[in-house]
Amino acid sequence: MPALRAYLTTAARRLVGARQLEQLVAAEPVLELVRELEGGTLLDAGSGSLGIADLLDDRWQVTAVDRAFDDDGAWVRPPRTRAHRVVADVCALPFPEGAFDVVVAIDLLDRLPPGRRGVALRELGRVARRRVIVSSPAGAAAIEADRRLLESLRRPPGWLVARVGAGLPYPADLEVPLRAWGLVRSFPSGSPDAHVRLARRELRAAWYVPTRLAARVLERGLRDDRPWARRVLRRLRGGDRPPGYRTVVVAEIAASRWDSSSSASAA
Repeated sequence: MPALRAYLTTAARRLVGARQLEQLVAAEPVLELVRELEGGTLLDAGSGSLGIADLLDDRWQVTAVDRAFDDDGAWVRPPRTRAHRVVADVCALPFPEGAFDVVVAIDLLDRLPPGRRGVALRELGRVARRRVIVSSPAGAAAIEADRRLLESLRRPPGWLVARVGAGLPYPADLEVPLRAWGLVRSFPSGSPDAHVRLARRELRAAWYVPTRLAARVLERGLRDDRPWARRVLRRLRGGDRPPGYRTVVVAEIAASRWDSSSSASAA
C-alpha cells in the first residue's frame, strides 16, 4: 500500500506540479537575501526533493544536502534539479570549513530533535564563508498556530503531529549558536493566522490541484525575480510583522575569521 501511494503521489506531482505555496512563501524572503550577494557557491541544507536550486540563476552553484531526497517516501524517484545532491547528516556535514559562500536552511530546524538544533546551526556556520540564512517556524505564536492547525484537521499529516509533539524552537535558539561566526540579525516572516489558513487549504484534497497550479505559476515568477510574484507571496503569508510564524536569522560571517585562517596558513 505505501508503494502504491508513492506511485500515485509521484504521478500527481508530475502532472500538476510538485511545489506547494507554503514552500514558496517560506523561500521568498530567503531568496531575496541570497540574491543580494550576486552569485557564488551555496549549500541548501535540508533541501528535500526540490530545494531552492531551480529558483536561482546560473550565477549560483548549488549543493543540496539531506538524509534523503524522496520527501519521506512521497517520491518513487525524486525529480531532477540543478543542485548537486549529497546524502549526509546536517549535524556532521562532510565539507571543509568555509566551503560555501552562502549556507541556507529553510524549515529544517523544526524537523530536528531539540537537542540537535544547536549542533546543526554550528555546522551551518562552520561551512559558510560569507552568510548563513536560516528560516524556521519559531516562537510562541508559531507553536500556537501549529496546535490550532493540528486540531482543525481530521487526519493531520505525520510531519505535523511530529512537529507539535517535539515542539518548535524559539528565535533565540536560532540566533545564539550562530553568533560565534559573526554578526546576527533576525526578523519575522509571515503571519501565524495566514499560515494556518494556507496550510489548511493545501492539506485538503479539494484544494490539491488549484494550489499546486497556482504554485506552478508563482514558481516561474519567483525564479525570474518578478515583483508581482513577490507581492503575491507576501500577501499569502500575511505580511512580516511580529509576532511572525517564521523567524529568519541572518549571520554575516566575520572577515576576521578568514584573516586569522590565512595568517595561520602562511605561518
